Amino acid sequence: MIISITPELGVDFLKNFAGGLGVLEADKFYAAARLGVSYTVITLFYPEGYVKYREENGDLIPAAEPNPLEKLAKVGGAEFTVRGDRVSVSYYVYRLNTATAVFVKVEAPDWAVKATRRLYQEDTEADRFYKYVILARAAVEYVERFVGWERVKHLDLQEAYTVLALFFKRHPGARLTIHTPAPWGHPAFHRRFFRDEFGFEMAMEPVVLTELGLAMAAEGVVVSKKMVKLTCNTFPHHCHKIRPVTNAAEVPRWEHPGVSGVGSPEELRRAREAAKEEALRALGVEARGKVVISWARRLTHYKRPHFVLQLMEDVNRDAVFILGGRAHPNDHYGVEMMKKFREAAESMENVYYFPDLDVETARRIIWASDVWLFTPFSGWEASGTSFMKAGVNGVPSVASRDGAVTEVVKDGYNGWLFGEDRDRLLPLDSPDIDRQEYDEFRKKVQEALDAYHSGRYWEVAYNAYRTFREHFAMDRLFKDYGYL
Repeated sequence: MIISITPELGVDFLKNFAGGLGVLEADKFYAAARLGVSYTVITLFYPEGYVKYREENGDLIPAAEPNPLEKLAKVGGAEFTVRGDRVSVSYYVYRLNTATAVFVKVEAPDWAVKATRRLYQEDTEADRFYKYVILARAAVEYVERFVGWERVKHLDLQEAYTVLALFFKRHPGARLTIHTPAPWGHPAFHRRFFRDEFGFEMAMEPVVLTELGLAMAAEGVVVSKKMVKLTCNTFPHHCHKIRPVTNAAEVPRWEHPGVSGVGSPEELRRAREAAKEEALRALGVEARGKVVISWARRLTHYKRPHFVLQLMEDVNRDAVFILGGRAHPNDHYGVEMMKKFREAAESMENVYYFPDLDVETARRIIWASDVWLFTPFSGWEASGTSFMKAGVNGVPSVASRDGAVTEVVKDGYNGWLFGEDRDRLLPLDSPDIDRQEYDEFRKKVQEALDAYHSGRYWEVAYNAYRTFREHFAMDRLFKDYGYL
């Protein structure tokens, strides 16, 4: 049995995720069900989801995102003490073949219910700390009651917030997966929380959860080969136990059925054109006979959504742009980009914006696209998966040299590359680098458009289709993790 604990999980019918991590962990769930792997993933249930925005007097106001329970089955509950109070939780599950997704719904007391009502949104540092103590304690209780630790081969902890589980249960197969090289991937808390909750007088101040996790786990996993050096630079004393398992996508979940099994560039062209027409119709996008360029992911600075905003002004070809994604309410840059995306869609007839990227909408945007844009500031993206999902459908990317891109993408062969391949975190506010890389980015987009209009594009697209389906499939990831 594999046990995975994660802060978010994006199965198809729930609003229980913020972005890439939740979708990735759901891809693992669906892959386990398909491959017959005994797999249980445990997360919190957020009654108000992540965030949904409404417009009010020209401003974007964050609001609750209804998260239904109807398709989950309640299997029991537990009570335990956190913060000196008795915390009551219920376990709701979704089972698919050999895979089980467990959602922990907090029932009482009121402070705990409030702290866990939304994903990644808390009023105080205490709420943030105790939210993840509850997840850790509830996950350990679930395994003890419904699985049995003697059956657990691997205990995989997704992101540093989940390492608190190791305070309640040490396991020889515990592994910490680090999903970002950025500072926010290493959350820290005042040592008083560990004294008050566990009775520990920690030597460090503040206490960095990634440090604890790497110290207590048998292994640290990073999600691309490039990320090894970045992580070893941050935690050099743990470098001996860090290895890469590059992210992947669950191909059957993301491929359009029409592209499955195509055997040539011409077959791919026919299949893609039919899939594109179907997806455009479903999205309500008018792009008949036009090339579609898409940028769709979480809106935050390091992903550089400002690149596509400038590109829309600079591209002279007859193209349609599909934009997608939302920002965390506290990310002022990201919220400002949402406003600019919305304004562009309102003022330009060839621009469409989808702020709420649920799985079905994300799939349709991929299927509708001809060129995928992947623009993170090199060194800051751990892996990236949107370009993988596009590639397995034969949609090539214009991509910066970051994350897992450089493991497979070759410029002009199965995509187009721009920018420097950096293995260190330079400041995001680097206007000289941005200007230089934007100029190269724009030229590579023009190369892609030239290839599209000349017909050579379909060779590049077919090369992406073949290479991505081999390297970026969940089957490969499961072997690398030792699940198969």
